[in-house]
Amino acid sequence: MKKQLWLFGAIALILSSCSSDENSPLQEIDSTLPKTISYVYPSIYLGTNSKGTLTYDGNKILNIVKEDSKTIFTYNGDVIIKQEEFDIENGKEIKNEEVSYSYENGKLKTKVFREDISVEYPDGYYIEKVVYTHNSNGTISYIDYTVDNIKKTETKSGEGTLTYKDGNLIRVEEKSGSSTTTLVFEYDSKKNPLKNILGFNLLLNEIEGFGTNNIVKTTRTTTEFPNPSVYLTTYIYNDASYPTKHTSFDGGGKNIEYEIEYTY
Repeated sequence: MKKQLWLFGAIALILSSCSSDENSPLQEIDSTLPKTISYVYPSIYLGTNSKGTLTYDGNKILNIVKEDSKTIFTYNGDVIIKQEEFDIENGKEIKNEEVSYSYENGKLKTKVFREDISVEYPDGYYIEKVVYTHNSNGTISYIDYTVDNIKKTETKSGEGTLTYKDGNLIRVEEKSGSSTTTLVFEYDSKKNPLKNILGFNLLLNEIEGFGTNNIVKTTRTTTEFPNPSVYLTTYIYNDASYPTKHTSFDGGGKNIEYEIEYTY
């Protein structure tokens, strides 16, 4: 199991140009940030509708609050080092999950995901660790480990490679045992709602859907099913080229799996 977040981008700062020309025009800095993100499912069998409200300090995300949960982010300088998820029950916040991140030379080195945190298992009942290697050819390799919640021993469970272009994740190849899954992503030319949240660009595929632009087509192949499955996504954009609505379709391209609505 992998912890992934779905987040999405409105504040504009006007700063003076650094030019020595006193008459040079002002430069508009795009610091658009999402205020709310709502998930809408056509059927209760596909998912539960939800609305998240996002709070910031500048362009640092502080938390995301939903009706039944709260996620808190912790920074060290400009990088995110932890996110913690709490269930909200009768107004009481109960910690359930945690993801911690470490960096090397300004790049993500490890991710540790802990789930089902309790008094009995304060470090989590389920623990997963991912170690990343940034290769000279620009790709990023990673190895997945499951961690024994008592002995803390690590067992390799999979590995993969991430390929990026122009700030977008364009290919994921993941191997687990004898099975290989490949995902290929195609993008529009519009602005991704997550792009201005500080630190998200360093978290790689941890933030699902993050990039410079927006995914419009996902092609999935596996060793067992080599014929590709294709998933399409459409968007409605505002005048600033940010999506206000995201619609994801199933492999047949006709049935809606879910929709996401954004306010800025």
